[in-house]
Amino acid sequence: MAGRSPSPSQQESAEAIGLAALVFLTEDGERLGRFLGETGLSPADLGSAAGTPHMLAAVLEYLLADESLLMVFAAGAGLDPLDIAPARFTLGGGGSGMNEEGYGETANRQSRTAVKKPSRRWRGPEPDAG
Repeated sequence: MAGRSPSPSQQESAEAIGLAALVFLTEDGERLGRFLGETGLSPADLGSAAGTPHMLAAVLEYLLADESLLMVFAAGAGLDPLDIAPARFTLGGGGSGMNEEGYGETANRQSRTAVKKPSRRWRGPEPDAG
């Protein structure tokens, strides 16, 4: 899936989720203050970049890092919490290294390499080819 561009409908859906998440954060002064404090953004930075995919990805990344906040947002927005990570991936912009299913790339690489060939020092039977 790497290198594949999201469809326009996927992009629009991801942006809608990101905007809803941004509104969620700005509706509560304490939530907004924590977000600004943790990201190092100023209110002016947030205002100037609010609708950009990069900012929306950062907002979703922030929610994904705090499960309880993510659950509150998803419940209030009528979303499945499992839809947030794919939206984050669609918006791009780097970040946590999650793939589109919301799993870390390291975990993904580990699952692909979990079965290893025996070392040359191992004297047991050869593994079946089939």
